[in-house]
Amino acid sequence: MDFYMLKNSVFKLLFISALLVPFSQKAQDAKGDSLKSKIETFVADHADSHEKKHLNLRMREVGGLENEPFAWKEFFRLETKEEFENQLGYTTEREYYFLFYHYETELDRKYALKFWMEDFIEGESIRPSRPKRSYDYATPTIILINPTNIIILNYECKYYDEEDYENWKDTMMEYFGDKDETMMIELECDGPLNWTLNAPDPKIRELF
Repeated sequence: MDFYMLKNSVFKLLFISALLVPFSQKAQDAKGDSLKSKIETFVADHADSHEKKHLNLRMREVGGLENEPFAWKEFFRLETKEEFENQLGYTTEREYYFLFYHYETELDRKYALKFWMEDFIEGESIRPSRPKRSYDYATPTIILINPTNIIILNYECKYYDEEDYENWKDTMMEYFGDKDETMMIELECDGPLNWTLNAPDPKIRELF
């Protein structure tokens, strides 16, 4: 191969690489924008019954996930406009906390999940697909794990109602889940913890 042929080949490779990098970045940006759009729709659709709070909120106990690198995060609370009788016997608004973590790539999300499982909620460690019968200090929590995002809904035990919990689970899947690829973890007051949708192979050793 003479100098001019080599130069031409190198130019073509550089040109193709220049095209692929922006395309890949645009694809990832589109996924992030799609999630933001879904969040906006979700909040808007619940505006008649819930008020959104996002300022001066105390961070929820989610273990080590907060320490893993993410592209962006959104955290807010939805508070019911109607009052309900809680587990303590008095009426009050219900407060639900939502955390959205978006990752640049699926690999980033996989690493975040791997390390999160070693330092999960309240410092517990969990294993793929393995339930935990008891879970000290746990509060009602629904977790959706998608290719490039992890979504958490949780609230205090005093607001727990079985029918309400099931409704939120269905709602979260409707807005942010996919029945074929979303993994779901459910956690109730002091346990149990269960992987209830698309649970991974419990013998898995690689990232998932």
